[in-house]
Amino acid sequence: MDKDKIKILERALARERKARKAAEEILEKKSFELYETNKHIEELYDDRNAQLKLIVDNSSLGIVLSQNGKLVTINRALVKLLGYSYQDLMTMSVSTDLTHPEDLKESEYQTHLLETNKIDRFSIQKRYLRKDGSYVLCKTNVSAVRDTKGDVKYQVALIENVTEINKKTKMLNTLNRLSASILGKRDLYEIAWEIAKTTAEHLQLEDCVVYAVNLDTGILTQIATASHSLYKGNDKTNLFELTIEEGIVGKAARTGEYQLVNDTSKCSDYLVDDSFRFSELAVPIIANGKVIGVMDSENSKKNYFNYEHVEVFKNIASLASAQFNSAISMEKERKTQLEKDKLLVKLEKNNEELKNFAHVVSHDLKSPLRSMSALISWIKEDNDENFDEETSNNCNLLLAKIHKMDSLINGILKYSSIDKVEKEYKNVDIQEVVQEIIETIFIPDKIIIDIKNKLPIIPGDKFRYQQLFQNLISNAIKYNDKEKGIIEIDVQEKKDTYLFSVKDNGMGIDEKYHNKIFEVFETLGQHSDNSTGIGLSIVKKIIDLYEGKIWIESKSGEGTNFLFELHKKPL
Repeated sequence: MDKDKIKILERALARERKARKAAEEILEKKSFELYETNKHIEELYDDRNAQLKLIVDNSSLGIVLSQNGKLVTINRALVKLLGYSYQDLMTMSVSTDLTHPEDLKESEYQTHLLETNKIDRFSIQKRYLRKDGSYVLCKTNVSAVRDTKGDVKYQVALIENVTEINKKTKMLNTLNRLSASILGKRDLYEIAWEIAKTTAEHLQLEDCVVYAVNLDTGILTQIATASHSLYKGNDKTNLFELTIEEGIVGKAARTGEYQLVNDTSKCSDYLVDDSFRFSELAVPIIANGKVIGVMDSENSKKNYFNYEHVEVFKNIASLASAQFNSAISMEKERKTQLEKDKLLVKLEKNNEELKNFAHVVSHDLKSPLRSMSALISWIKEDNDENFDEETSNNCNLLLAKIHKMDSLINGILKYSSIDKVEKEYKNVDIQEVVQEIIETIFIPDKIIIDIKNKLPIIPGDKFRYQQLFQNLISNAIKYNDKEKGIIEIDVQEKKDTYLFSVKDNGMGIDEKYHNKIFEVFETLGQHSDNSTGIGLSIVKKIIDLYEGKIWIESKSGEGTNFLFELHKKPL
């Protein structure tokens, strides 16, 4: 081979070596860059995994990654929620080991839809088994993680404890239902039944009893009893009662505080009702600061009730207190009205009997009195010349007593008949009434009657007003011991009434008689010989009939002023 070709080959070989070296340098550089990139990706991946693990482990939600019903990984929140160890949970099946039997069917149905590609995710509420044997209600959101073929490779579940939320929701629903059920109800027993039934159903209680408290007597009456499946009812004619000094219920009513007893065998306040039970909860129903009722429940198990029960009872008692209090007031008013009606019937019967009695007695008494009066008068006339002065005086005294007895009987008849005739409201001219009285009755020469102002026209019955003023004027004349007697009749007009006064300058009335003179048969001590004690009682009864009022201003020896008010218009 000639030298030129050799040189060409050498130059080509040198170029190839140079190119190879450059390629190796580039490859080495790219390899280093790739290594650095992979290293960064691995670091980033590890960091992402660490972050994800941190989020999963510290999440408040339980997180589960499962495959074919078996747990692949779980977080600490689920371990804490269910109480099992991590190792125990990893050997358990979500469906057969951890799901409540009653919730299993719905859970398996939704899982089947997920695995057959009909849905990608679902959400249900179901109960999970805890290690202590209890169940916890959780909201479970399940999502599918699929492979390249679209088949479910994993299931990711987020598990949230909704027990408290569910309790609050149920409580709100219960209170709303109770509020709606008692709204507008006025019967105490119906309201108590709604309280007992709603509480028993909501808390699945063996029984719930509602008592009403009589604030006047301190007696608690059982007015409604229910269980979660049965209304036990009450016989309203034979209701169970106890005092506020008896039992746990009585203590709740007495103290105004709830009573929670979880071993009644050790409680001295426990009172056996229909059967012995170990647990009892009593919560007072309070309105306007007073205990008006008690909600009570007993259970055959020890330590059955807890503070959640207390809160539910308190909320129900608080909600129902106003309606319960209103019903108690209406029941009390109903009983009071019944008693009033019975009393009114009895009073009307007694009044009728009294009226008949008064007429019968007056007739039976008047007849022998008239005979006695006539007989004594005949004896006196026949023996007037034979009787000495003392015998004649005794006969006159006897006739005076008979006359007084006759006046007394007439007074009783008038008094008993004042309110027997229905009230009339005709316009009565009092000026005319008083003038007629002055012209009719005997007025001694020493007595002057002065009408100070023109008397008004007022509604009422003329005969009753005649009785009223005649008794007052006659009373003023009878008890005037002055040489010149003065009787002043006056009136003042007020907003709704007329204030009348009948004033005299007579002997006056001692203060000790001021509260007695209007009572039947009450007389003024030594000056009562000619008094029946009925006149002023008739005056008071007439004024009461027209819903007025009367009083006196008087001192012994200084005269008397009778003041009374009568309405301008009928009431």
